[in-house]
Amino acid sequence: MNIEIVGTGAIYSKHNSACTLINNDMIVDFPNGILKQLLKTNHNLEQIDKMLITHFHGDHTADIPFLLMYKLKKGIIKPTTIIGPIGLENKVKQLFCAYDYEFEKVEKLVEFIELNPKDIKDVGYKIEAVEVIHKKEKPASGYIVDEKIGFTGDSSLCDGAEYIIKNSGNIIITDCSHIEGNIAHLGIDNLSYLIKKYNKKLVATHIRDNTREVLEKIELENLLLVDDGTKLKI
Repeated sequence: MNIEIVGTGAIYSKHNSACTLINNDMIVDFPNGILKQLLKTNHNLEQIDKMLITHFHGDHTADIPFLLMYKLKKGIIKPTTIIGPIGLENKVKQLFCAYDYEFEKVEKLVEFIELNPKDIKDVGYKIEAVEVIHKKEKPASGYIVDEKIGFTGDSSLCDGAEYIIKNSGNIIITDCSHIEGNIAHLGIDNLSYLIKKYNKKLVATHIRDNTREVLEKIELENLLLVDDGTKLKI
């Protein structure tokens, strides 16, 4: 499985918003500015035909209409499957309306799959949805993909985040927004605890600039601090 960490940043950081590409065909979250980043780095957007969304904040969903409209304009007719929490289809339609686009123009180019927590769906990858706690945002999901790689999405230290880390393979892409975790996001302190408890390798993402500065100064075994565009193989 080939993994590209397209974005590692939080919304107000210098880095691209958090986004991960799997095998060049499934992308996890599709945040603000990520379409331009993929075009700049010469990715084949026709090949990206699956999208996995953790929750509905703009730094995880903002560019979804732009990708679908891009495919429409380029004559790419292969449907894009968008997987995410309950309410996903309605959210995407709201974005189209906010951007003054007509969803009807791309309706045949998209398939929505909405998952409840604990649902498991095979879309060419086995996707297990896990409820996480992200302050008051509901629904918010993390995922385990093919039992190999986990994604906490935006999450506090909660049962769902621990479940993902415990039951994934040896790589988990995890929220690390803060130095100290809170009710919305995991922090360096939380990741240190989780590494010691589960002995798994964590890849930090959704990182604020001040958090990155601290991570650059410390050595935390089994925590990978990477830049946008980093490629991993598992």
